[in-house]
Amino acid sequence: MVPGLHAIHLLAGQGCSARCRYEAKFQAALQLSSCLARASRRRGGCELVAPGLGVQLPSLMAWTVSSVHSPTTTLQPGQRRPSPLVVKSTLALAVGLLLGFQVGCSRPAPAPESAAAHDTGGPGGAGPLVLIVVDTLRADHLSCYGYWRATSPRLCELAADGVLFERAYTPRTSTTPAIASMLTGLYPHRHGVRGLLLLLPDDLSTLAERMQAAGYATGGFVSSFVMVADVSGLAQGFDVYDDDVREREPSRENYERPAAATVERAIDWLAAHGPRAFLLVHLIEPHGPYTPPEPFLDEFALPAQGRHIPRSLVPAYQILPGVDFVSQYVGRYDGEIASADAQIGRLIARLKQLGWYDGATIVAVADHGESMGERRSWFRHGTTIDLAQAHVPLIVKFAGSGASALRGRHVAAPVTTVDVFPTMLAAANIEQSATAADGRDAAVATDLRAIADGRARDPLPPLTELKDARGLIVAGRASDCEIWWKFDRGVEGQLATAASAASWRSFARSKRFPRSATPSCETQLASAASPLIIDMLTYKLPFPVVSRKDFRQRDRRTRFIAERAERTVPLGQRERDALRSLGYVE
Repeated sequence: MVPGLHAIHLLAGQGCSARCRYEAKFQAALQLSSCLARASRRRGGCELVAPGLGVQLPSLMAWTVSSVHSPTTTLQPGQRRPSPLVVKSTLALAVGLLLGFQVGCSRPAPAPESAAAHDTGGPGGAGPLVLIVVDTLRADHLSCYGYWRATSPRLCELAADGVLFERAYTPRTSTTPAIASMLTGLYPHRHGVRGLLLLLPDDLSTLAERMQAAGYATGGFVSSFVMVADVSGLAQGFDVYDDDVREREPSRENYERPAAATVERAIDWLAAHGPRAFLLVHLIEPHGPYTPPEPFLDEFALPAQGRHIPRSLVPAYQILPGVDFVSQYVGRYDGEIASADAQIGRLIARLKQLGWYDGATIVAVADHGESMGERRSWFRHGTTIDLAQAHVPLIVKFAGSGASALRGRHVAAPVTTVDVFPTMLAAANIEQSATAADGRDAAVATDLRAIADGRARDPLPPLTELKDARGLIVAGRASDCEIWWKFDRGVEGQLATAASAASWRSFARSKRFPRSATPSCETQLASAASPLIIDMLTYKLPFPVVSRKDFRQRDRRTRFIAERAERTVPLGQRERDALRSLGYVE
C-alpha cells in the first residue's frame, strides 16, 4: 500500500479533526500525483485505500475518461429579449425586441465595432476571455490536485498549459454570492449578495459591463435556477445571458440545465462573436442530486460497501433510490465531475479548432465545494466555511507575452476567487478602478498573473465568511495556518463606536487549528486581515439589495419556468440529438 494514503486512512479512523483530515489528505494526494501518473502509463496501479470510504481498491487500471464529442451546430440567430430588471427603462424598445427571442436575458449592446477590430481579438492580439465556473466542485476530487481517480483529464490538460493554484478559497460557500464576487471583485459584504435569491445591485460595475464598454461581445450561459437573471441580477453587462433552465430535479421543484446543452449554446455563440469576446459558462454538475449520465455513471461507480449512511443525515434532494452508502454517493459525485470535465473539453476543442486557444485567457474555477462527512455534514454546502466547502480548484491559462514561461506551474500561495476580476481585466488590458462606484476603496483583489510570477498577494489574505442570524464567522488562511473568528450578532454596532479599530479582536472568539497554526501565525494573519474584517463588521451598503424570496415557494418556480417556456425558442433537433447521445433525454 502507498505509505502516504495508508497514513491518511489511519488518520481518518483515529479521531483526527475534520480540518486535519482534509489537509492531510490534500497534502499527501499532491505528493502522490507522480506515482499515480506513472501507474496510469503502465496500466498498473498503486494499492490504495480510499480515505473516508472504507473501500479498498486493490488496483487502479484505466484512468483515462473519454470525452464525448457531439456534432457542433450553429443555432439560428434570434433577437434578444429584455431582462425583467430593465424592462421599465426600455419599454420604448419592446416592440422591436418582441419580434423574436434568444433564450435568456440581455442588456443593451455597445455600438457595433469595426470588422477589423472583431478580427484582431482583444487588445494586444489576445483571443477570447473565458470564465468557466463549475458548481459544487471540491479541489481534492480533481486528478491534477492529487485525487486518485481520473475525474478531470481535460481540466488537467488545461492546467498543464497554464497555472494551477493549489490553495484557492471562495469568499462564501454558496453559488450567487461567490460568482457575484468574481464578477465585481468585491467581497459579499460590499456587493450585498450574501445569500441566494438576492439581486446584484445595478449600482455596481461588473466584469461583463467593463468588457462590454471596451468593445467586447459578452455572453453568459448558466445552468442553475439560482443563476437566472430574474433571481440573481447577474445578467448585467451581457449582450446575451442564456439562463434557459428547464430540467426539474428528481426530488424538488428546482430547475437546471445539463452541461452538454449549456456548452452547446456557448460554443455556437462564441463561434459567431469571437475572438473579441468575454464568455461566462456556468455548469451545474457536480451539484446534487448526483445523477451523472452514462458512460460516467457506470465508469465511476463504487461498490455499495463500507459506511452505510442513514437517510436522515442526507439532504432530501440528495436522496436517490438504491443509494445508501457513502461510497455510492462519492462514485456518483466523481461521475458528475467527469461529465462536466468532458464538456469543458468540448469547449476547449472548439477554441483550438477556431484557432483561438493559444491567444485565449481561460479561467476554470468552482463557486464552492461540498461537504462529504467533514464536521458531520454530508453532501451539503453553504453551511460552513471549512476547507471541504471553501477550498476550490482554480486553473488559469494565460496568454500573451511570457505566458509560455508559466505553463505547468503550481502556486502554493493562498488566493481568493475574488482575484478572478482583476485577472480578467488585466488580460483585456483594462485598468482596474481604484475605487468602486460610491468612492470606497475596492482594492481587495490581486491579478493572479502577478502571483503566478512570484509576487506576494497584496494587500489582504483570502477570507471566507458566513453570516447568518447568529452572527458572523470569518476564516482567514495563510500559507501555514488557518484561523476562524466568530462574532456574535450585534457586534457590528459595538465595533462601529469602538475607540480603536484594532479592538475588533476583543469582540471575537478565535479558533486556531491544531497541527498547522501557531500563536505567531495567528498574530500575523490577524494583523494582515484586520482592515478587511473591520470593513466586514462596519460597512453599510449605500444601496438597497432586492430579495426575490417569493421564489422560495416551489409553485412560484414552477409557474415561472412554465410561463417562460411559452415565450422561448425550443431546442433544435440537432441539440436534442446531442443531449440524447449523452443520455440526458430519451
